[in-house]
Amino acid sequence: MIVPNDIFSQLNELVVRVSDVDHIRRSEPWSLQSEILSSYQVVFIHRGSAIFNMDGISTRVGPGHLLFLAKGQKVQAASDSADPLAIYRIRFSYQSPIRKTEKGNLYREDGTTFPLEGEFYIHSQPQLLHLCEQLHHSMSELEQGRRHYRQTCLIQELLYLAASEIETGEEQQLTAVERTVEYLNHNYMLPIQLDALSRLAGFSSSYYSRLFKKLKGISPTAYMTMLRMKRAKELLIISQSSLTEISKHLGYNDESYFSRVFKKETGYSPAYYVKLHRQKIVIMKGTFNGDLVALGVIPYASVRVGSKGGPSFEGKLDHVPRISADGKACKDALIQLQPDMIVCDSQWAKYNKDAFQIAPTAVIPYWDIPWRERLNQIAELVGKRKEAKEWLQNYDSQAALASRTLKSLIGESTVIILRIVCGKLRIYGVERNIGSVLYQDLKLNAPAEVKQIKWRRTITLELLSELNADYMLLMVSSHKADQKLLRKLRASQAWNNLSAVRREQCLEIELYPWIDYSAMSHKMMIDAAIGLFVKP
Repeated sequence: MIVPNDIFSQLNELVVRVSDVDHIRRSEPWSLQSEILSSYQVVFIHRGSAIFNMDGISTRVGPGHLLFLAKGQKVQAASDSADPLAIYRIRFSYQSPIRKTEKGNLYREDGTTFPLEGEFYIHSQPQLLHLCEQLHHSMSELEQGRRHYRQTCLIQELLYLAASEIETGEEQQLTAVERTVEYLNHNYMLPIQLDALSRLAGFSSSYYSRLFKKLKGISPTAYMTMLRMKRAKELLIISQSSLTEISKHLGYNDESYFSRVFKKETGYSPAYYVKLHRQKIVIMKGTFNGDLVALGVIPYASVRVGSKGGPSFEGKLDHVPRISADGKACKDALIQLQPDMIVCDSQWAKYNKDAFQIAPTAVIPYWDIPWRERLNQIAELVGKRKEAKEWLQNYDSQAALASRTLKSLIGESTVIILRIVCGKLRIYGVERNIGSVLYQDLKLNAPAEVKQIKWRRTITLELLSELNADYMLLMVSSHKADQKLLRKLRASQAWNNLSAVRREQCLEIELYPWIDYSAMSHKMMIDAAIGLFVKP
């Protein structure tokens, strides 16, 4: 494996000499009998495709591919299509320094490993083709010293070109593969062919397949199947659709084939998976829904579900029945639902102790612990400790990346969070709800006075003017009193003198997910935060 930063320093120490150059052109089938290489070689495929077997490992290569073959390697090859084949095969030797002396470096013939080895895809193909043509033409030079000098210049230029592409190639390859991953994430239910994905990435099918597996650990087809099975698990648990409907939605016209694939991937039949995973969990604190969804669990029923009573998390809670929060209607609903578990906060438990007789009840603190700790406690209840750990690691990585992006957009500008609620002005501090995400996770800069607020505080317009933040995120409900106050503010000189308002940096945001103190809502905030500060 090559460490990009070391390529040029390693090549710079070598003395490379070309010994022979072949230009293989075939319209008919071509093959190379198995042989043990007596010299180092670099092979450039200009047209057509061929299969190279190197020490028992077969690789299909096409136009733009460069192969570095090591001395002593067992190689066999054959053309792989009816298209005309054009290959340049350059044999070379090299010397590497073993120690320095007063007179210079002491070299040995053929060091242990040439810095470039294996297969690479080269984007600068016209330039590479020109170098190969010149190297081939140099073999006709009669004067030995002139020929060797020219070949040394050309091979060094070829190695420079290859190393330059390799140095930046990992990022380019990752970008190309991620482009297809993004496409698969949105279209996995369609009949996507490998050729279409490889064209989207800009590589040949064989090279794209190997590169995808190298970067993602599985093949493109396996990745698509993984996405389908992940969605299948969700639909089996949360939807009321039949198995036939689910299989067709995921791109399987044959229900029995879908069932076989599902069992192969999960170890369970769809029916048994539903029986095993569809726990009847009833949520009596709406915020906890976002924690369950983050863990891949959908509640059987819940208080405060949907856009009017809370976020639906991209439709994942659309089919979840809504239950009354307390009173006789709540108790009657719980008796009818016959849940396996009731999950509630301390306040609900205090006033509904008789519900403990209906089903096992887990009391999770809402005010007393941070949301990360709460997520882990809920994960413990539903057997998702591993999922919680992985989710939090991914969340923190996304937050760190988003934080760097936001810093590049707004620098050290101060940001304040204002909500108009119950006819009053309320600002949020740094430890809970939206403040914990923006100030702690995304590391946005809060005015000094806001840093002293843990959760929230009611303020006057005069105090808001003193804060004078560069940006203001504004939440307003549709209630008449709140809309009336907003109109009054916009008509006042004090409001229009606010720095954020003058600079048109007062950004209105919806109540959800911004006010919800749950894992999934926080992820949604991170995803949306950058878009807030990108100017149209």
